[in-house]
Amino acid sequence: MTGYYLRSLVSSNEVCFVGLIETMIEDISRMEVNRLIGMNWDFFLFPAMGKSGGLLMLWRRDITQFAVDMSMDQAVVGSLILPNQQKWIVAIVYANKNYHTRRVLWNSIGPLISSHLPVIVGGVFNCCHNKNEKKGGRRFSYSVRAQEMVDFQVENDLHDLGFVGPRYTWSNNKNGNSKISVRLDRILMNSEGLRVAPMVSVKHLLRLASDHCPLLLNFSPTSPRPRMRWLRFEDIWMMYPITWKLVWKNWTKLDFGQPHVVLNRKCSRTLKALFFWSRNKLRELGELKTLLEGRIEELQLQESMGEGLSNEQDEELRQKAAELNSTLARLATWWRQRAKTRWIEEGDANSHFFHASVSARRRGNKIVEVNDFDRNCNTDPILIQEEFLHFFMKKWREREVALENWPEFRNHDRVSDFLSSSMEEKITADEVRQAVFSLGKNRSPDIDGINSSFLKFYWDIIKDVVTRSILYFFETNFMCKSWKETMVVLVPKIDNANVPSKFRPISLC
Repeated sequence: MTGYYLRSLVSSNEVCFVGLIETMIEDISRMEVNRLIGMNWDFFLFPAMGKSGGLLMLWRRDITQFAVDMSMDQAVVGSLILPNQQKWIVAIVYANKNYHTRRVLWNSIGPLISSHLPVIVGGVFNCCHNKNEKKGGRRFSYSVRAQEMVDFQVENDLHDLGFVGPRYTWSNNKNGNSKISVRLDRILMNSEGLRVAPMVSVKHLLRLASDHCPLLLNFSPTSPRPRMRWLRFEDIWMMYPITWKLVWKNWTKLDFGQPHVVLNRKCSRTLKALFFWSRNKLRELGELKTLLEGRIEELQLQESMGEGLSNEQDEELRQKAAELNSTLARLATWWRQRAKTRWIEEGDANSHFFHASVSARRRGNKIVEVNDFDRNCNTDPILIQEEFLHFFMKKWREREVALENWPEFRNHDRVSDFLSSSMEEKITADEVRQAVFSLGKNRSPDIDGINSSFLKFYWDIIKDVVTRSILYFFETNFMCKSWKETMVVLVPKIDNANVPSKFRPISLC
């Protein structure tokens, strides 16, 4: 049963590494491995003690390499070289239920975890962290072993990857009130691993050949992403003086039509011009950073040897240092805009933090699977999109509303004449400018890709057209249809939400 199911999982998911836990075998031969999973697989076995324990590592020897660094009854730790030549530290864990014995596990694998290499720690941890991870049996209590596991995660910068699929990974397979289900298995990854593989996902598979369900770790989802190319203003463009000339050239071209039509046309044309100008800028920034660092290192080495630098070389060193500082600032701006972290201010340039923030946002923004009305699981992005559309169209369908028994408003319920007159006063150009400059930094752009940074930075160029369009709206009470378009995001109400009703739509106006 185990062999058939294992081969099916491997072939259907393109698996290159397998960790089997609680094998209860003391020895395994090459021929038995061939029958279990195939001839292209190498293996390492930590033998069971009688009918307890046992850890078996299996890896595709034609495309991967695995070297064991440490093995014990509770874990096997090794270095895995993936097909793309990335090196990962992998630890397969079978934690003892006794928390005194488990301390040996934490103390053994902790020193082998490197913050400079991506790390995966997965397996059976034999504890749950909260009441939502257990169903049936004794009432949940936060145990010492759970606290020590959390401490281990914090000390080693390990993060739970979450999951899609069934909530619980283990069951005692009993019926009625005797049935107990718990999430005992999980996969942890450090920040470096999340930076290297930001879209990694964990799926709880069917529980067939064991009382535990297999965990599938997927580094790169293969489903197509149905998304359009979305142009948006990049804050990094403001750091190039040439963009002033580019914006002025495209903005001052003559356009005809109503004020809102003119504004839309100018925004679209200017944004496209900026985009095509900058298409290779970020790639050039990365290459330029490397070249500048190399040249500065050469000059500083030469400066410390022999006769030092000539006047020309000394001037070149100062210029290269200034250019490198400017390049680093531009790169930090690019990452800061994507991190969307409000408390970051000018001067913060921790690119590792920005990388981690962007990776976390991308992982949090991704909806991996959704169950439809018939409880069928959909992982195709197109089917997921259709399921959300059907759900919210049904939720917001047109309904008949009873108009009887509405409260009556008396004269004293009205606002004062002074307040009424002040609300009806004409909007001035100064008020429009004040509203624009009161917008916060690093806010999400609208559908047209224009954000507050663009409006404020190039205000001297664009103010007349923008002000005229806003005043036209207040004078005519007519708003351009495209201005009403908005970006709607879905925020999960609970962890691992997998049905449309568990998401809350929020409009980004």
